[in-house]
Amino acid sequence: MVRLLRYGTIFGPLKDRWRYLYKTDLYKRRIEAGPEPERFRSALINWNYDAELHACTHRFGEKINIESLRHALTDSSFLNQIVKQRTEAGLAANDQTTLSFTHNEELAKRGEQIAEDFLRRALQYWYPKFPQEGIDTITKFLLSEPTIADISSGLGFKTLIRCDVPSPHSTMLKKAFLAFIGAIDENNDRHRAELFVADFILTHLVGKDINEIWHIKNPMGLLTKVLEENGRQAPESRLIWATGVSSVLSTYVVGIYSNKEYLGKSAGATISIAEEMAARDALRRLFETDEQRAPIPFDKLYKKGLLIDK
Repeated sequence: MVRLLRYGTIFGPLKDRWRYLYKTDLYKRRIEAGPEPERFRSALINWNYDAELHACTHRFGEKINIESLRHALTDSSFLNQIVKQRTEAGLAANDQTTLSFTHNEELAKRGEQIAEDFLRRALQYWYPKFPQEGIDTITKFLLSEPTIADISSGLGFKTLIRCDVPSPHSTMLKKAFLAFIGAIDENNDRHRAELFVADFILTHLVGKDINEIWHIKNPMGLLTKVLEENGRQAPESRLIWATGVSSVLSTYVVGIYSNKEYLGKSAGATISIAEEMAARDALRRLFETDEQRAPIPFDKLYKKGLLIDK
């Protein structure tokens, strides 16, 4: 009676056991088969590459010729793969009548130059007291492969790049993104290309501290050099106060002065650490890159003509 109430019929337990064994066997077979091999997006029946290119131009609001965009998203590995396949098939590998496209190397160099020039001008405008070495480091960070590849992947270039692997690696993502900037300049003007750089690369600094991006190995030495260049006396470090000196929780606060003028201070577990951090604090104040500094005002960059001047 209990079985009838629980399973509906007396064959209920047998039916459930058969279903359990069947599903267990399917699961084991799937595990033994391993993961499904990665496929090209073009292998799916619902893939229309021309439609995706049209959607890409409308998504960013850019007027780019489809052939130019196809050129910007074609990696050199894709062209090498086509040549290899033609060679194996006994066809002329350099037949320009069939190979009417080229890779994006030149467009990528063009886009990288545009991006680098604009980023340097924008950073120098907003951080006029920041050393050139720091500007170069931040520009290099913004144009680094991990940064650009992350931006490129987030904007959907991953499924549009034509290459020899189903999932483009970071180098391919960077080339395609920079080539897209070059295509904007080629089809429109430098202003549109720089606007794209400002919207998608320069904004990567939002929420980041540029003082952490540029790691200074010898802050006291740099501080001394900066003061000398400005005709000021060398920095002097003074112990302001200390607590817990004889314990494991000792804390020292060191201040940095130049001819009795206060430059900065910081705390540390030892005097040397506190002195180093105080020198870094003094540099942030001199370079006007401390925490009180407002973020980059993109509206002012536009008004100042940074997106127009060559």
